This record gives sequence, C-alpha cells and structure tokens, in this order.
Amino acid sequence: MNRKSLFLSLLAGVLSFFPLLSSFGQGTAFIYQGQLGSSGAAANGSYDFQFTAYDAQTNGNTIGVPVINSAVAVSNGLLTTSIDFGTGVFTGPSRWLGIAVRTNGTGPFTPLFPTQPIQPVPYAIFANTASNVVGILPANLLSGGSTNMVALTNGANLFSGSFNGNGGALTNVNVVNLTGVLADNQLPTNTAFLNSNQTFTANNTFNGANVFTNLYGNSFSGSFFGNGLVGWVVVPGTTVQASVDHGYLLTNSQIVTVTLPATANPGDIVRVAGAGATGWQVAQNAGQSVLGNFITYGKTWTHTTQFGQWISIASSADGTRLVAANFGTGLSASVNSGATWASILSSPVQFVSVASSSDGTTLAGAVTNGGGIFVTTNSGSTMPVIPGTAGAGTNWTSVALSASGTQVFASAANLGLFVYTNKALEHFAAGAVIWSSVASSASGNNLAATVYNGGIYTSVNGGASWLGPFATTQNWRSITSSSDGTKLAAVVFKGGIYTSFDSGANWAITSAPATNWVSIASSSDGSKLVAVASGGDLYTSANWGQTWAPQTNSTPAGVNWDCVASSASGSTLAAGIYSSTSGGFYLSQAAAQTTSTVGTNGFVSGGQGSAAELIYVGNGVFMPVSSEGTIWGN
Repeated sequence: MNRKSLFLSLLAGVLSFFPLLSSFGQGTAFIYQGQLGSSGAAANGSYDFQFTAYDAQTNGNTIGVPVINSAVAVSNGLLTTSIDFGTGVFTGPSRWLGIAVRTNGTGPFTPLFPTQPIQPVPYAIFANTASNVVGILPANLLSGGSTNMVALTNGANLFSGSFNGNGGALTNVNVVNLTGVLADNQLPTNTAFLNSNQTFTANNTFNGANVFTNLYGNSFSGSFFGNGLVGWVVVPGTTVQASVDHGYLLTNSQIVTVTLPATANPGDIVRVAGAGATGWQVAQNAGQSVLGNFITYGKTWTHTTQFGQWISIASSADGTRLVAANFGTGLSASVNSGATWASILSSPVQFVSVASSSDGTTLAGAVTNGGGIFVTTNSGSTMPVIPGTAGAGTNWTSVALSASGTQVFASAANLGLFVYTNKALEHFAAGAVIWSSVASSASGNNLAATVYNGGIYTSVNGGASWLGPFATTQNWRSITSSSDGTKLAAVVFKGGIYTSFDSGANWAITSAPATNWVSIASSSDGSKLVAVASGGDLYTSANWGQTWAPQTNSTPAGVNWDCVASSASGSTLAAGIYSSTSGGFYLSQAAAQTTSTVGTNGFVSGGQGSAAELIYVGNGVFMPVSSEGTIWGN
C-alpha cells in the first residue's frame, strides 16, 4: 500500500475512529482504545502511533512532549495502547489529542484530522496528584464543596484567610486565638460579667488599684485589713480641698489648711494627721461647724481691779505665776493666774520689761533711764541688780529669760544686745539703733531681736553671733518666740502683725489690721497668739496668726493696752492696760467648747503630732469620732 492510499485510508479511518478513555489508579498514563480503518476496510497489522496534546482544537500549542508508541497491534481495526504525557499536561484547562500514524517503522507519520477532544476521564490523573501539589494553588482552580466529613489529622496543618460556616461542634479551641465579643449567654455560668450582679464564693485577690465610684451604694461586710476604710493621701503643700472618705497626711513644715467638703452625706469621713513641724487647721464652708469637745482660746476675759500703769507682763509655763511691771512703781506678782496680786519690789524706778522662767521662780526686770537689770531666783524675795547694767545713758528696752532662767538676754536702745550667764555680762550686738524687743527660745540658743525703725535680727548660738537684718524696715515694737525658736511673731507700731516659720529668715504679714500694736505673746508651739494695741483692741489667733479675732465682747476697746502674756499651752492669758485710774488686768482661762463657730470664721486646729477623724452627721455639722493630741476650736 503506497503512502497516498494509506493516507486516504487513514483519513477515512479517522472518521470511524472512536477513542475510549479510562484512568489508571495511579501514575500519569491512561489507556487509549480506538478503531483504525484502511481503504474502507478494517486495518490489520502493526502500526506506529504518535500522540500530541494541544491546548486548542485548531492551531493549538503543543503541551508537553509528543509520545510515540511503536508496533501497536491492530486487529480487525481495533487497537489498545497506553499514553503517558507525564506531569504538567493535565492541569485543568481543556486539552485536544492529535494522532499521527505510519506503517510499523516505515516512512514519516501521517497526521489524522481532526484532533480529538480529551474528555474528563484523564483528569483523574490531576486529582490523583493533588496531594503532591507544591506552591500556591490558584483560587480559580478550587470550586464546589464536600458534603462528606474531612479529617485533617496532621497537627501542623495551617490555614489563613476567612472561613465561613457553622463551627458550633468545634472542641478544644484555645480562647487566646478568638476575636470579637461573646454575649453573656454564650459564656459559662461561673464567668464574671461586666454589667451583671456577681457573687464571688472563693478567696479573691485584687493586686491592682480598684476604684469603686458608687459612694453610697457600696456595701462591705466582714473584716478588712490594711490601711482601713479611708485611704491616706500625702499632702506636701500648705492647702488641700478635702474629699469625703479620704485621709490627709500633712507633711509641710508650715501650717496646712484642710478645707472640708462643701457637700457630704451622713457617715462620710475626713481624716487629718499633722506630721509637719507646725500643725494644721480644718477650715469650714458657709453653714458648716464642728461639734465636739475642744479647748477655747482667749474667748472669755475677766477683769481685775489692779489699776496701774502696767507696761509689761510675763507668765510661767503653766500660767499660775505671773509677774508685771508698773511703770514708776515697781513689780507685782501673782501665784493664782492673776486672781490676786502682791508687790515684790516697790521702787520708783521705771521698769519697762519683765521676764519669767518656766517655773516662775526666776524673774528679771529691765529699767530705763539709767537703771539696770534686776534678777531674782526666789520668786522675788530678793531681787538684786546685775552689776554693770546700771548707769547714766543706759536705756533698757526689753528683757528675756531661757526656760531655766540661767540665761538673761536684754536689749538697750543705742547700746545693743546683752547676755548675762554664769554671773558674767557679755555685750554681743552693738549699733546706734533703737533695739526695741528681744525674745528667747526655751534653750536660750535661738534668739530674736527687733529694731524700732529697722529690721529683725536672729541668733542660733545664744547671741554669740547675729544674722540680719530680716524683714522690712518698720517700727518693730515687740517680738515673741515658740519654745524651739522656729516660729516667731512680731508687731509693728502703726503697722501689722507678721509671722515667721523658719526662725526668722522669712516673714509674712497676717490678716490682722494695721494699728498701734505694742505687745505680742505666743504659746510654746507658736500656734496661739495674743496681741494688744495702744488705743486699740485685744486680738487673739488660734491658727498661727492666719486669722485674728478682736475680743471686744469681753474686753474694752480703744484703751491703752500695753502688755500681754501667755502660758505655754495658751490656756492662760493676761493683758494689761497702761492707766493709773482705770483698766488694770484682763485674764482669760481656757474652757471646754462644744462647737466651733458656724461658717467660714470657724475652724478646728491641732499641732504637730495631732490627728483627728471627722464624720459628717448632717445639717452642715461634722463631729470628731477620734483624735490624737490637743485639738482646739474657734
């Protein structure tokens, strides 16, 4: 059979060529069954076949490498052969099979037309190799779904992207990997809910800061340990606005003012504790007061008819012993807090200042116009003059004693400051100025002195050296000191009242009115002050000079007040009027006080080391439920 007839016969045979495809269970080969005709009759014999995969039916591109199957047996026109294009041919898109044939080993291949579409059966090869896919599988190659259970047993399986469906039957899911918010009904019954009532039956520990903002709805029972119901806030400044159910630890060296809450409910608590060097006061708002047992200060005064030109007065620490100088008459003393008086030194000399030791047995008096310094160590039984202190031109203006009475300090106009100790008189500070007043601490180490129409000077070594001047140049008339020398107060004639809380280095004017101040005295802690003005009034302060109250309700106004004294606690006060025909002494004794003054003028105070817990009882009234140290009110 020549080539032409073979071609025509093969071409005719193609028309009767019906491929049957099936897949192997594994590998990439598949079985091809067909029928070959030659010259209108069924072919018989051995033929070579060439199979090629295309991506289109006509004018397609070859996919992969053509496969040649040689010596394929054809019997009565039927043939069966295996075709293996290898991997990378059946990847999803449609494929067409091109066939060429020749007589076994003779001549070139003759193509048969048309190409045959490869039906889906060979794609089982692709499915069989899916488990071996490497790289990224395009999303368009995935479709459909599975209604059967799929078990993924490799714990290293990874998934990314979004997954939809019902995951209700999932188990052993780690909540760390969950996102979103679960509704309360989706959580276990023993879960703590944000907006639901909770009952905690186990022991619970809260290490962080917990804030309970419902002030009046929170309820606690059982025992609590730690700082207590009220937390403490450290206050380094000098003022603080208090909040209910807070405690305030006051550490500033000066007086600290704690203002009560403007509104409160019964049972609300405010605590104060004075750790600073001075003390504290609780200030009130309009309509507020504090109900309790306090010590009054200088509110009630009693008049004694001991007329005289009283120019100076001094007190023992307990206030029972007083000594007073009557200008041009001598010295008088009292051993019953001023109720009665007796002359201890009758002399026409002009005493201008007196001082007392803490026990009242050592007394000193200074005389002007050439007089001297008189000292007694036996309560006035004998009172000699210190040698060298008298003489023409010596105008003593003030005298002070240490608490023990062993050190005598004095100021002389135009001469300076002197100290008498161990029976020796020493002259320390000189200057042609008018030294008007001198004050001493209990130890005698801290001293302070004023200059009329000058400044203020201080010493921390018993007068061996002096610092100053401090404050401004004014008509300083009188100065007083706390027992430790850190708190000072001084008055200005035709001026105001000034205080210092740092041993005189810095001074601040108080709220006292400007007038003819002539004398001032202090309690041992400096908290309570009393001052008098010539032709004016008698004033007291129970809060370190911050506020002042005139005592015109029980003392005369507009008289020539000239001297004032205080016991160490401030519970006993004495003030004298300079008049030979009227006036005399006015005395004040501390008494129990059950309430502070209502409103902003009222307050309660305490010194260093004192504390108070105030509870609100309603109608603008607070009440101490506990306190430490002496608490006084105004």
